[in-house]
Amino acid sequence: EYKLHIDIFSRNTGILESDIMLEKGALIIGCGSVGSLVALELARAGVGRFFLVDGDIMSYHNICRHQCGIQDVGKFKTTAVKERILQINPTAQVKVQNRMIQEIPLAEFDDFCNHDTIIVGCADNREGDLYADSHLGKVYGMPFISIGCWERAFAGEIFYCLPDGMPAYSDFVAALGESSGRANANTHLYMGDVG
Repeated sequence: EYKLHIDIFSRNTGILESDIMLEKGALIIGCGSVGSLVALELARAGVGRFFLVDGDIMSYHNICRHQCGIQDVGKFKTTAVKERILQINPTAQVKVQNRMIQEIPLAEFDDFCNHDTIIVGCADNREGDLYADSHLGKVYGMPFISIGCWERAFAGEIFYCLPDGMPAYSDFVAALGESSGRANANTHLYMGDVG
């Protein structure tokens, strides 16, 4: 198993320290088009621990933007992404929760969240990211990143903060006020739909 790990990440040697990366964790909130890309790129970088959170199921309309494919239609997005992570790194530890982060008991995070973990908010709403930064990032001392697209991918935004000494995600959202065009959940508009 260790030789397989060395072979898989041999091209990262000198760029990323594979043994160090194996101990790193990523709590990914939202496993859609952005979250699936982030998760798989982190797996390729050698991150060894994942906690995937998303209650949505893969549909045909997801395929054009998602890292998973037609064979995953009908699966939870977390399951589909977990399978792809394990195809990249069979030694990775991957936990999944098929619901919104606000619905997960905080005790579920105790064994996963620590100073070697980062939160990446990729959900299609701000509420999950706000919750994660305040209830997990600040409590466990973890860096936080929020990545989101505005409606119809007109623009995007990336926010990051360290647990101490930087404005929180709530400060960023308050400063934006009504100027943000970030789409919220269940506001899907597709070609031919009347908005």
